[in-house]
Amino acid sequence: MIEMMVVVALIGALAAIAVPKFDQFFANQRCKAAARSLADAFRIAQSDAIRTGDPHIVFLSASAGGNPPATDPGGTPLGVNPNGAPWPAVIVDDRTPALSNCVIDVGIETPQTLVQPQVGVSWGVSNAARPLAPDDNSGLNPAAGSTFRTPGGAATTWVMFRPDGLPVSFDAACNQGTVGTGGGAAYVTNGSRDYAVVVTPLGGVRVHGWNAEANAWTN
Repeated sequence: MIEMMVVVALIGALAAIAVPKFDQFFANQRCKAAARSLADAFRIAQSDAIRTGDPHIVFLSASAGGNPPATDPGGTPLGVNPNGAPWPAVIVDDRTPALSNCVIDVGIETPQTLVQPQVGVSWGVSNAARPLAPDDNSGLNPAAGSTFRTPGGAATTWVMFRPDGLPVSFDAACNQGTVGTGGGAAYVTNGSRDYAVVVTPLGGVRVHGWNAEANAWTN
C-alpha cells in the first residue's frame, strides 16, 4: 500500500508539472497557426488578383492606432463566425462594375473568410521590444496589431493587391498609393509568443517569431 501511494504521488507530481507545459505548447501552436493562416490569406489575395485581373483587398479586424476593431472604409462590418467571434481577416474581390471602390459591396462582393479565430490568440505583441525591421519600416506601433498605412501615412487595417500582384495602400476615399506603399505587417500574440506576418513593399509575404532569448525577430 505504501509503495502504491508513493507511485500515485509521483504520478500526480509529474502530471502537475507536465499539464501546464502541454497547455503552453498547444497555445503556442495555435498562435503559430494564426500567423501562418494570415500569411496564406495575403498570398491567396495576391494570387487571386493576378488570376482574375481584379484588385483584391485584405481587411483585418485589428485596431488601427488604438481605434475599435476595423470595418471596411464604408463602415461595413467584417462579420463574425458562427460562434460570434470576429473573423481575423477577410479577402474581398473588389470587382465593383467599372471601378474598384475599396469597400465591401453587400450583395455583389462576398468576402472570403479563410482565417479562423484561434482561442487565446489576439492582435498585437506581448514581449517584442520593437517592430520587425527592416521589413516593417512603417514607424507604427505593432501593439495595435496592424502597421499598414494609408498613402498619407496614417494607420489602417487593410492592404490592396493590384492585378499585377503588387500591394498598395489606400485611404477611406479609395485614393491609392504608388508601388511600394503597401508594405506593412500584422502582429499576433498569445501572451507569451509573438508573431509578425510581413507584406514587403513588392509583395513578398514572410512570417517571423519573436525570440525572447536573442531579443530579436527570427525566421
